[in-house]
Amino acid sequence: MSDFSELIKNFDKVRDYMRDFYIYGFKTRSDFNYKSLRTYDNEKRRIESWLGDLIRFDNKRKGKQIAISLDSGQLSANPLYKSHKSKSFTDNDVTLHFFILDILKVEAELSVEEITDRLCDCYGKLFESQTVRLKLKEYVDEGILIQKKYGKTLRYSLLQEYPETLTSNTRELADALTFFYEALPFGVVGSYLLDKMEVKNETFLFKHHFIVHTLDDYILFTFITAMEEKRSVAIVNFGKKKRETHLLGVPMKLFVSTQTGRQYIILYNPSINRFNAYRLDYIKSVKLQKVCEEYDSYKALFDENKELVWGVSFGNTKPPVHTEEFKMVLRIEEQREQYIIDRLKREGRTGTITRVCENTYSFSIKVFDTNEMMNWVKTFIGRIITLEGSNQQAINNFYRDIKRMKNMYKEE
Repeated sequence: MSDFSELIKNFDKVRDYMRDFYIYGFKTRSDFNYKSLRTYDNEKRRIESWLGDLIRFDNKRKGKQIAISLDSGQLSANPLYKSHKSKSFTDNDVTLHFFILDILKVEAELSVEEITDRLCDCYGKLFESQTVRLKLKEYVDEGILIQKKYGKTLRYSLLQEYPETLTSNTRELADALTFFYEALPFGVVGSYLLDKMEVKNETFLFKHHFIVHTLDDYILFTFITAMEEKRSVAIVNFGKKKRETHLLGVPMKLFVSTQTGRQYIILYNPSINRFNAYRLDYIKSVKLQKVCEEYDSYKALFDENKELVWGVSFGNTKPPVHTEEFKMVLRIEEQREQYIIDRLKREGRTGTITRVCENTYSFSIKVFDTNEMMNWVKTFIGRIITLEGSNQQAINNFYRDIKRMKNMYKEE
């Protein structure tokens, strides 16, 4: 049997493998074409050591398919967080980690040369100053150390903010973490803190729990950084046909579907003067580019356009972009169905609700793409009197689907 390690150097490979084989569950061993089949076996054992009993095997005609099978409503912790906690390290990484922290726990604001000398004097370990400098820079980037500049000299101190110092009531902090580390992006950070506090989630369960979001957090973090620093980005994207596309754009906002859990980043492409949405799980990589001088004007244009977006579509892919009008007339029993009117107000975005006459209401709206609304419109079947709009094809498709459903259920 091949040896394998649970520790990894590159998260990108694990992300691709876990998504293709375990999340989508469509591929078999013969579909693995990254490297050798031995690599497949090692990757398979590594991930299954993290996920344990959550793995399901199905024998299909083209081979054995594997997938994650779970009831997210019964999970107290996201099992995919384990993939973030398995980074490999060298002997020097381990040595420097403990010795540097030990040194800085006793003394603060030491220079690279002073830390290098103490490594030799206190522990008998001789390191090149450049090796120590790189490790210190890494820990500053990770938020473990604080760096201050005195003249031309950089001095380092240990960060003193630990979970037990953030609040006088660690129980309240633990309660907050056990909710937010499963409900918000970058939840693995909360998972690390709870591990340090030796606290497990015994309070919250989530009916709609999109655990796969954590696989995209590295990608999302780069987009968040770009938006904060007003930078453009270069991305490598794989669409539905799995074709690799290289794009340059300016990130505006993250959209998350409350129905499917899919995450989309909205990018502005200056070359075609267009906003487009890209699924995070289709993005292979993203790199920060230079600061975008026109960022504020693009953001103002986005804020204006987003009012016309129902889902994530900004209309046709090429300019000029046109808006579409849509109107739906509903029969609503006013005396006992006020909740339907309330729902229209709550879910209708920028639409206008008008009382036509007794028990009859109209809902009107302008959007970029009427097709995105139709799943929502279908939830009012049985109340719809008429549908009108400039996108007649979308309306025709609605009535076609109704006729197909009627034919499916009609008596012979």
